[in-house]
Amino acid sequence: MQDVTSKVLHEKTGRMLDLVKQGERIRVFRDGKPDAMLVPIDDHVDPSWDEIMKEVRAMQKEDGPQLENPVLAERKRRDYAAHLR
Repeated sequence: MQDVTSKVLHEKTGRMLDLVKQGERIRVFRDGKPDAMLVPIDDHVDPSWDEIMKEVRAMQKEDGPQLENPVLAERKRRDYAAHLR
């Protein structure tokens, strides 16, 4: 991993992007603190769907009152209202 300042990134953007394209990861510092990271497009930066849903699935398994899905409730309300017209 290579560290650069935001000024260097500004001055040498093309060169930094070439390095990233070659697989290099670049950490950008601003005011002495890490501010951003440039990574190759094929790096998996985003969490997987299982990781995103882990907390939701854990809550679904818990006992207790189940809350109605507000989106489905609104759809039911609109469908009912459409039949009244």
